[in-house]
Amino acid sequence: MSSPRPFLRPLLVWLFAGPWMAVLTLGGFLLAPFLGGARAFWLVAPLYLRQVKVLFGIRCRLEGWENLPDDIRSGLRPAIFVGNHTSLLDPPLVITTLPCRPVFLAKKELAFIPVLGWIIWLAGFIFIDRRNRLRSLASLKDAARRIREGQSLAAFPEGTRSLDGHLLPFKKGAFALALKSGVPIVPLGIRGGREVLPKGTWRVAPAEYRLRVGTPLYPGDFANLEALRATAARAVEALVSFP
Repeated sequence: MSSPRPFLRPLLVWLFAGPWMAVLTLGGFLLAPFLGGARAFWLVAPLYLRQVKVLFGIRCRLEGWENLPDDIRSGLRPAIFVGNHTSLLDPPLVITTLPCRPVFLAKKELAFIPVLGWIIWLAGFIFIDRRNRLRSLASLKDAARRIREGQSLAAFPEGTRSLDGHLLPFKKGAFALALKSGVPIVPLGIRGGREVLPKGTWRVAPAEYRLRVGTPLYPGDFANLEALRATAARAVEALVSFP
């Protein structure tokens, strides 16, 4: 039987983190005209997230980054990082754990959440309208342009958080983008997301959040999108299953 999730500690942290996030978001918007939105975001976001991780008791661990090619690690070659999705905290933990500072492909609905939507806009995340094919294609076209300009991206191809940790079918958006822009797909295996904050609760628990980086997949090595997507899904599944 699993131990009960903590109550008082996450409650106190959220009471601190919510207002502090609003204040820093305002600071980011005030700095944006002078620094640009992305630079303003990266000036304030890492400090905030480090504080919140410590208060929640979350310990992040990155594995396999040293095995990536030098051009990806150094940022000279952009990539699309794809991983499993089990926690609401996956996006902030992923972008602040990966050294390359990727932006996320995010569903449009997140843009309308107060404060969170503003932060996502400030960070330069790319909103995807899944209900409108033309707008979705326009967003992917914009994403391809930004990748060609050197911006790495991250995505959760499952499209939603898994309830039981089992990998859901991958949607094709990130892989179509890789083929269009000619950049590698880098698989990610996330362990600890459900222990930290599973779907359906706000009660964050102290735990280790492990992010394992896999071998890059180059679109030119695959016959079509489906082959790339299937291989990426198998790679993520293997990384999630690591001991």
